Amino acid sequence: MAAQVADSSRAVHLLDGALGTELGRRGVETRGGLFSAASLLDERGRQALREVHRAYLDAGAEIITAATFRTNRRALAAAGLGARFPELARIAVREARSAAAGRARVAGSLAPVADCYRPDLRPPPAQASAEHLEHARALAAAGCDLLLVETVAAADEGLAAVAAAAATGLPVWVAAMAAPKGTMLDGSDLTEFYRRAVDAGATAALVNCTPPDGVDLALSAASAAQVPYGAYAHLGAVDPAVPWGNAPELTPEQYADRAARWMDRGATIVGGCCGTTPAHIAALAARLRIASPK
Repeated sequence: MAAQVADSSRAVHLLDGALGTELGRRGVETRGGLFSAASLLDERGRQALREVHRAYLDAGAEIITAATFRTNRRALAAAGLGARFPELARIAVREARSAAAGRARVAGSLAPVADCYRPDLRPPPAQASAEHLEHARALAAAGCDLLLVETVAAADEGLAAVAAAAATGLPVWVAAMAAPKGTMLDGSDLTEFYRRAVDAGATAALVNCTPPDGVDLALSAASAAQVPYGAYAHLGAVDPAVPWGNAPELTPEQYADRAARWMDRGATIVGGCCGTTPAHIAALAARLRIASPK
């Protein structure tokens, strides 16, 4: 659903919310290295995945993200499943497209190939570029409408991923995490990263997997990229490797209030990250409907 902000003609696009934590609520074990991709391994998990996708669609999401966050070859190999690349990526996109049934666009997720919270574990840029290109091509071939390079922790890997995704010809959005000092997790300048990511082919700049206070801090860096920008924030427990305390567990209405502040600052893409639910997306959708011109 693209809604119009009441005080301008800017269309606001609504993303979905968390996959991993929602799958966990449905009994899928997502706390291992595969995260949401654990749902792809059997029919019970895939059924839960379909339920989550449909819940977000029913809540009003205009874009849903396939469960490809950990379907790159390196992540699958670490789980002893290297032989299932690119099969599991294809399954994830198939499930998302089937659930969307023409109601929403499907984004393919490209995350750091090693550990999204440990930028020190990333491969050298040339290797990262090759691995992201392989994953991006698999997602494009599977039928994604756009590629979402997300949860970026280090500037060099994020730029390699954006360039690889852009090479497929699909639209590319980039979403980075912010540290409490307003930098990236690897210490890189966030404003400079977004600028260089746009030069590499990104067409939107987002903040994700960061508590709402961090979004408040980092949104100006995304806005400086001079492309559509926005955020999807993290709620609840934060990984110990990330230098934030636990994020507040906001109610859907409280989260919609925070997102409204981001939209007041010009954000045109909003959604939810870890800890958010279909109810949070429904609250955002309701807020957007209220803001739309009659």
